[in-house]
Amino acid sequence: MADQTKGNSDFIVFNHHNVTEKLIPALESHLPSSLPLLRRIQYDTAHPQQTAYYAASANIITQSSNDPKNEEPWIAAYINLFFGQETQIWVYSSLEAEVSPVEHTIDGDDGEEISDFSNISPERQDIAREQIWNLLKFIRRELMPEYISHLSTGEKQQPSTAVLEQGLQKTKVIRQHYPPAILLGSVHTGLLKLLTTNESYVDAQFRPGLNVYRYDKLPYVKYIFAPAIFQTENEENSNPLPEGYYYGSEGLRAEHVDLVKSRTHIPRERETLLAMPSVVVYHHTGNTTSQDPVAWGFLALDGSLATLHVEPEHRGKGIAATLSREVMRRGMGGGVYGSSSKKELGYAHADVARDNVASRRVMEKVGRGKGWRWSVTWSVVEVVD
Repeated sequence: MADQTKGNSDFIVFNHHNVTEKLIPALESHLPSSLPLLRRIQYDTAHPQQTAYYAASANIITQSSNDPKNEEPWIAAYINLFFGQETQIWVYSSLEAEVSPVEHTIDGDDGEEISDFSNISPERQDIAREQIWNLLKFIRRELMPEYISHLSTGEKQQPSTAVLEQGLQKTKVIRQHYPPAILLGSVHTGLLKLLTTNESYVDAQFRPGLNVYRYDKLPYVKYIFAPAIFQTENEENSNPLPEGYYYGSEGLRAEHVDLVKSRTHIPRERETLLAMPSVVVYHHTGNTTSQDPVAWGFLALDGSLATLHVEPEHRGKGIAATLSREVMRRGMGGGVYGSSSKKELGYAHADVARDNVASRRVMEKVGRGKGWRWSVTWSVVEVVD
């Protein structure tokens, strides 16, 4: 990343030194809507990546209001194309904070609600539409050549095959994508809809010049957890597990990475899993202690509860909900996310497949009955001439 802020007529690219001066405060003022992008940038400022970029529309510099409706719409993004098959881009539009807050519980969810910007004026939507399109073109024009050049040197990252070779993989892994296509993560469905030419989200037709190879037609749903949900007064005995189960003294161990990878369809590199804050659970019966963890969970690089898993024979005991709170407690208490001076900024979040009713019930239990707030998608897109 460049040592100085740089930009063009449309975008400013911040560096590690000045991202805290304008971009992070702007995102904090939009919480909880801006959570994924804010947390991803916070993680990166604590663990800098030289291939990462923090970009924002140039008009973010002139914004001074804490009320999104009184601002000119702006957009911001975290970009690291070198993450390859993992999420490369997180993007946030200030319009997301203007969407009327609604909670959808399982019992009150018709299964058809898709979050969008329909309550926002067409004029403001047009501004945001131009911004997201210009951002994608900026990435293709200014950032993609460096990544493609890197791959052409023969240093292309190959996905790990250890799990497949050992026959451990129990779930189908998401199909790979290749540059100049890019993977955007946790995208508000309303923002994706700005790139369409029709009204349907499920049968979307996308604008000329944009190829969309994948998006979640049945979107994921976003759960928000306030600090009071997972913070505890007594750290010595926080979130106790059922009898016979105990937390590991450390997070995920290197020898257990392949086991974790075999239980998820989401492609994550070994280094990423070991870098994310994690909590693992072991089982002890009589004189026997499990050599492998029986449950685990992570706080992803964007501060979301991720890769939560309980082995089938240990389900139905409340482990998933208890583990979820402990993952958020430890991960959010690690000094990377949130704000030491503003405890109310310490939100965490989770994305759950809409048709995964079991996981959604766990999230509602963790959130004390609160439902999902908005829908999101992971999308593979390519700007074409």
